[in-house]
Amino acid sequence: MRYNEIFLITILILIIFTSMLIFKFIKSSINIIIIGEVNNNNININLNIKYMFNLINIKIPIYPLNKVKVKKDKNKSKKNIKHQNIKIDKKSIEVNDIKNIINLIFKVKVEEIYSYISFGNENVIFTSFIYVFINTIYGNVINIFSPNKIYLNITPDFTKNYIKGNVKIHIKPTIKDIINISIAMIKIYKKVKVNKRIKKDGGKIEINRVNTKSYGKNI
Repeated sequence: MRYNEIFLITILILIIFTSMLIFKFIKSSINIIIIGEVNNNNININLNIKYMFNLINIKIPIYPLNKVKVKKDKNKSKKNIKHQNIKIDKKSIEVNDIKNIINLIFKVKVEEIYSYISFGNENVIFTSFIYVFINTIYGNVINIFSPNKIYLNITPDFTKNYIKGNVKIHIKPTIKDIINISIAMIKIYKKVKVNKRIKKDGGKIEINRVNTKSYGKNI
C-alpha cells in the first residue's frame, strides 16, 4: 500500500471521527435545574447547570443576590442611564418571531417538575380562591408539558396565616436547542436595532439615500 493511500485513509477516518464527535456534541443535553424555596418572607431561587456527566457543575444564586453586587450594579445603572436611554419598540417585534421562540422553547425536553405548596389564611374566601387558582395552573402545566417526572400538590389551611413552598424545574435542552433559540433571539435583536436606527434617522430608509440627480433624458 502506498503512503498516499494510507494518508487518505487516515484523513477519512479523522473526518468520520470528528463528524461523529460534532454530532454527539450537538445532540448532547445540558441539565438546567431551577430550585425555589419559599418560607413566608424568605425566598431563595437557585440555578444549577450540569453538563458532561456532572464534570461541569455550576451553581448560580438568582434570588436573593449578593448585596455588594447589587449596590455596584445600581451605581453602574445610574451612570449608564445618564448616557443611554434604552427603549424597546414593541412594534418592531413581529408576532411570528415571538411564536417561533415559544415553539423552540416548548421543544425543550422537560425532565421533572416538582411543586409542593402549603399556605394558610384566615380569610376562607381568599384561601379558597388561591387554592382553585393554583390547581388551575397545575392543570395547565400537566396539559402543556409532558415531563418524565411530575409531582404537584397544594395544602390549604384556613386557621393560620403563612406560606411555604418548594418548586423544582428540571429541563434538558440540547446544544442544538440552545443554538436555535439564540439565533432566533439574535434575529429579533437585529430587527429592533435596525428599526430603532431608522426611527432615529427620521424614518429614512437606505434606498432613499441613492443619488437622484438627473443625467439626461431616459429613453
